[in-house]
Amino acid sequence: MSHEPKGRPPPRRTVSWSECSGPGDGAVDRLRRQLAEDRHWVLCGKLVSGLAHEINNPLDGVINSVRLIKSGKLNPERVQEYLAMIESELFRIASLSKRLLGLSREQPPHRAPTDPNELVTKALFFVDYRMSINGVRLERQLARRLPRIAIDQTMILQVLVNLLVNAIESMPEGGLLSVKTAAEGDWVLISVADTGAGIADEDIGRIFLPFFSTKKSTGLGLSVSMNIAEQHGGTIEVESAVGKGSIFTLRLPCR
Repeated sequence: MSHEPKGRPPPRRTVSWSECSGPGDGAVDRLRRQLAEDRHWVLCGKLVSGLAHEINNPLDGVINSVRLIKSGKLNPERVQEYLAMIESELFRIASLSKRLLGLSREQPPHRAPTDPNELVTKALFFVDYRMSINGVRLERQLARRLPRIAIDQTMILQVLVNLLVNAIESMPEGGLLSVKTAAEGDWVLISVADTGAGIADEDIGRIFLPFFSTKKSTGLGLSVSMNIAEQHGGTIEVESAVGKGSIFTLRLPCR
């Protein structure tokens, strides 16, 4: 006969995972596989959504520019401006596809001696139109007599354009974009600074993780950029203050 006080529920007992599954039972393994599969589909959905956003925006700009050029209402100077914008936006889409390929497989860099300042100038050309429509001013400080560095020009150009686009997008109301090059011992430094919103302390440690983003994007750009920098024996450093802006520095070895 039970001596438990009437009206009180029996004491609760905590059941472990091992008790639920029992010896040799695959329930826990099946649950783990299901959770992993669910996480996979969540990441896929996030990737597809981000890709649609990143591809549609530049395509809309390209389509509108083509229509304006075809209208015949633009003077020759404006036509050249819109053609430059079309080239910039198509390069952005091409860079996105390369970032995705970078996630699926690591491609060894095809190195060639390169003038860092020339590469920076080329990257700035690709974002010139984006700067103008965002009201962003440019401050350029390129060090003289920098050593040539052995890099894959296409890969490092991709990194620079990504850093520049991020900086410009952080200043939707306009601001100052500062690009600097310097030599420091056995390293060449390329810095991209903005006067945008800055990055919160809790996010600094996560910005180079795949799929992490504080914007409506795939969150792949910085992750792939860091991967490219590391393939070259370098790295990307970041300093940021909320409300003041950020500085991203690409550090590459002089070898």
